Amino acid sequence: MLHGMFNDRDFDAMDAHLDTTFAYEDVPRGLTLRDATEFKDWLRGWTTAFFDARIDAAQYLDGSDFSVALFQGTGRNDGPFGDLPPTDKMMDVPYCEVMRYGSDGKVLSCRIFYDQVTLLSQLGHITPPGDT
Repeated sequence: MLHGMFNDRDFDAMDAHLDTTFAYEDVPRGLTLRDATEFKDWLRGWTTAFFDARIDAAQYLDGSDFSVALFQGTGRNDGPFGDLPPTDKMMDVPYCEVMRYGSDGKVLSCRIFYDQVTLLSQLGHITPPGDT
């Protein structure tokens, strides 16, 4: 559901699905977002860096109070990515996202994992390990 809202850029619709205590952790970047506003700003950062960013080929594993999403993050880097300049190169990186839910079904917390070295290599910001 949230992934579809991301693809549609309907960030404000996410509020109805996030608990008031919601926190989101971007593990590779060492970022913890403490509420829905910070989370939506973080998402807007991705769509600024990758105007056509998409969540594709998603697979979901659901438990009683959690879900695990495996998906491909794709997009062309046509805007700044944090402090890094745009490169006009494509990102195509696998992601894993783990969400926890409250008894009302709203998302309490989420952690996202992805290979930042591959991402930065694809964009041309670093040389991949082993390539010299």
